[in-house]
Amino acid sequence: MDDMERFATTALLLLVIIRLVKEVKGVLEPMPRWPAGGREAIERKKSEGEEDDDWLTPEEEFERWAKGGARPGRKRLLVSVSQALLVVLAVPVWWRTTAIVRAPIPTRAISTETALPPLTFEPPVVHVTLPWDESSELVSAVLKVAAACSAADLRVRALPGVEATRLAELARLTDLDVDEWANSQSGGDGTPAGDYRLVFLPQHPDDDTAGGDDTAGVTLVVGTGRTAWVRLRSGADDEETLDAATRATRHAAECLALGKCGGGESEPGDPESDFSPLTPDGRALLSFTLANASPDRERGHVYSWRFGSNVEDCFLRHTSAALSRLGGFETEGQVLYHAKSAGERPRWDDDKKAFVTPSSELPFFVDSEWSLDTSVGELAAKPLHFVVYVPPSDECPLLVLREDGTPSPANGFVVPGWGGVVVWNPPTCGGGTSSDGGNKSYLSGSDLERAMEAAVGQLRQLLGLSPSPPHADIDEPKLNIRSVPASSAGFATWEVDVLVRRRAAAGHRAAMDSLDSLAAVVKAMPEMDVPKALAEAAGESLSESRLAREAAVDGRLEDAAVHARNSHAHAESAFFHPQIISLLYFPQEYKLAVYIPLFLPTLFPLFTGLMWDVKFYVRRTRCAAEHRRRAGKAD
Repeated sequence: MDDMERFATTALLLLVIIRLVKEVKGVLEPMPRWPAGGREAIERKKSEGEEDDDWLTPEEEFERWAKGGARPGRKRLLVSVSQALLVVLAVPVWWRTTAIVRAPIPTRAISTETALPPLTFEPPVVHVTLPWDESSELVSAVLKVAAACSAADLRVRALPGVEATRLAELARLTDLDVDEWANSQSGGDGTPAGDYRLVFLPQHPDDDTAGGDDTAGVTLVVGTGRTAWVRLRSGADDEETLDAATRATRHAAECLALGKCGGGESEPGDPESDFSPLTPDGRALLSFTLANASPDRERGHVYSWRFGSNVEDCFLRHTSAALSRLGGFETEGQVLYHAKSAGERPRWDDDKKAFVTPSSELPFFVDSEWSLDTSVGELAAKPLHFVVYVPPSDECPLLVLREDGTPSPANGFVVPGWGGVVVWNPPTCGGGTSSDGGNKSYLSGSDLERAMEAAVGQLRQLLGLSPSPPHADIDEPKLNIRSVPASSAGFATWEVDVLVRRRAAAGHRAAMDSLDSLAAVVKAMPEMDVPKALAEAAGESLSESRLAREAAVDGRLEDAAVHARNSHAHAESAFFHPQIISLLYFPQEYKLAVYIPLFLPTLFPLFTGLMWDVKFYVRRTRCAAEHRRRAGKAD
């Protein structure tokens, strides 16, 4: 409301108050005042023979109001009083139904909490174990790289001379056996969250039981738990081996503790992306679809799957269990028919002996008319769609090309924020017939396994990881890098640790942003209703945020992630409370513009008429009583 509007409103209220005061003053005066010189003027006119009915003498005025001493009637006064009383009684009801409720929210506490640094965890610790009888040059080199890696976000501790006998035994085992031994320690995950192990396993040249890679000199193997190990020749002290061993130490520390395993400048997945398939309370829906582009029952080119027994039980259940610390993942599946691609028809490539879809056509591959929404559960969690696409028999085999023109290893692609597509070329490609004749065939066996591996790789990318665990594609001279497959789960324990840290930090940051925005909105809109549930949710979010910070400082990763998730959920429920987003809020000048034209023309005549009726009744009562008193004296 600007200054001109305030001035006009104040002037209007003053005029109304002045008018009411004048009426009240009139009530307190039972007889009007006689004008100065009025009596002399009337007597002079009467002596001259002139009649003037405009002025009454006080006696005539008194007789007019006294009416012979008869008491005045109360019907008219009672009607006016009842109307005014009804309005007065209706005011609290109107105020109760229209007044806003502003429960106090902890604005100052929100400002203090949001001003603190973001949620940070204690730097992960990587314990490097060296055999006692290893060369001093190797020990010295590892100690130097450990000191160089010990920064604000990572600590590396070298422990030379530990478990020498046991390390010699482990060096003769295969990678799977070493990984099984590491996972058997500390409840199955090697070490507690935040602590990781890197073990050097020197091998004798005549020991081939472990299947080491002699061409690389040094091999870094990343396990499925929280342990990695380095295989190198026992007693090796040449410069190339020492350099590869120190690089293996640095790679293992950054990979296990920070998730930086790409070997390049950036990860394929974007951990800082604002997109997250998880809801604030940590739920996600994975929707899997087998899409038949052009089913042909005559040739048997129509496929289905047994989603419950072959897909969910064999693959997705393990993935959901591995990601349970990150959130709750629900899965669902369906089969679509006549779901052709929306892009242009793929062209035939003579060199590849297949139809190809270039990367420029991939944004138009998914048709918006595909009926992929299969469950009401997506109302609570936005689904991630994974489509296994079966191309028409006259357009397959179909290959998906990358930007460099080479075929995609998984023959699929990722749609950021939506999901991914995997192209499966069945045996009936090129017009062949199914072994089942014209009956429906089922996707199973090795074909289903490859399709699910590709889908899990796409899920890894959407969560911010690389499509696959560390492998030998990382270009490091004299250093071979590989990982132990995480079976059907697709996620190693140390990878889930990285995701939990990222998710906790992102969720806590989002919670603080929501609380800060909520406090700003409530402060900027004093006429906005603030229900009690909203204030309680904001308080709960602050409490969970403080608990998350305490757990992060104490190194309790799981507790910090849970508290950060709860803080985000409470903050979102407060910011999007249905009671505040379903109403319209108007400034004060809009309310005045509505109420004044409606109530002022109604209430002002009502109360003015009440004043007149009160004045009439009081004057009649006083004059009648005075007339009766005079009549009693005369008698």
